[in-house]
Amino acid sequence: MTSGGDSVTDGGAIRPSGLPLRLVYGLIALGTALTCLVNAFSTAHDLARLGRPVPFWQPLLWEATSGVVVVALTPLVHWFFRQGQAVRDRLVALAAIHLGGALAFSLLHVGGMVLLRKAGYAAFSTESYVFGPLLAGFLYELRKDALVYSLIVSVFWMAGRFGGGQPARIPEADKAALPVAIWLRDGTTSVRVAPADIVWVVSAGNYVEFCLASGEKYLIRTTLQSEEERLRPLGFVRIHRMRLVNALRLRRIEVRASGDFEVEMDTGERLGGSRRYRADAMAMLRPEV
Repeated sequence: MTSGGDSVTDGGAIRPSGLPLRLVYGLIALGTALTCLVNAFSTAHDLARLGRPVPFWQPLLWEATSGVVVVALTPLVHWFFRQGQAVRDRLVALAAIHLGGALAFSLLHVGGMVLLRKAGYAAFSTESYVFGPLLAGFLYELRKDALVYSLIVSVFWMAGRFGGGQPARIPEADKAALPVAIWLRDGTTSVRVAPADIVWVVSAGNYVEFCLASGEKYLIRTTLQSEEERLRPLGFVRIHRMRLVNALRLRRIEVRASGDFEVEMDTGERLGGSRRYRADAMAMLRPEV
C-alpha cells in the first residue's frame, strides 16, 4: 500500500497551536482508506489489462488488510515520532530512532496484513493466500513501508506546527520589587549581575552556566537545584531538568504534538522544554489585565 492536544499559551489562556491528535489520527485513517480504495481499483484494472483478471474482492482485500494494519500501527509511529522529538538536535540518535521505527513498522505491517489476508481467503475463497518468497516479499514491502512511515511522521510533524505559535503574554511582574543585582560567586571570584539581564541558566556537570542577554556567560560551581531555589522568586522557571529560563524574557511558548514544548526568548534564542515541566512554565503566565 502507498498511503500514505496540543496548545500554545496566549495571554495565559490555552488554545490549540497544532491540530488535535484525534483529528490527526482521523486524517491519517481517512487518507489511508482513500488510498487503499484507489489502489484496489488500479490493481484490478492493471491485472485485467495484463490478461489476468481476478474478482474485485481480492485486490480490495489486499489493500484493506494493509490499510487496517497501517491505521492500527499509527500510535506506534506516533511514539517513535515523540522519541525523535526529544533528541531532534542529535542527528545520529534521531536517525537511529526512525530507522528502528521504520523497520518495526514494516515487520508488524507485513506480519499483520498477511495474517488478515489468510483469514480473508479462508472466509471467502477455497484458495489460500500465498505471500511469496519471504525475504524478497519483505524487502519489497519494506521500501513501501519506509515511505508510509515517513509520510505519517511528516503528518505528525506538520500537525504540531499548524498555525505556529502565538506570542506569550508575560505576567506583569513588579520589576521594581526585583533586586537590582545578585552575586554569582565561585570560590574567590564574584560577579554582580542584574536578574533581568539573565536569559537562561543551564546545568553543566558540577557547574551552572548563566547566559546573559549581552551574550556573556558565567560558569559557577553550584547545582541547578540550589540556583532554582534562589531564582524562582525572581521569575525564573524550570523548563527542562537541566535548564531554567527568565519568564520576563519569554516571547513565545509553542507546545508540540509530543507534549514537549519550545520557548522563544526575547533575544531570539529558542530552547527546548520537557513536558514534565510544561505546567510550571504555563503557571508563570496569566491573562493580561
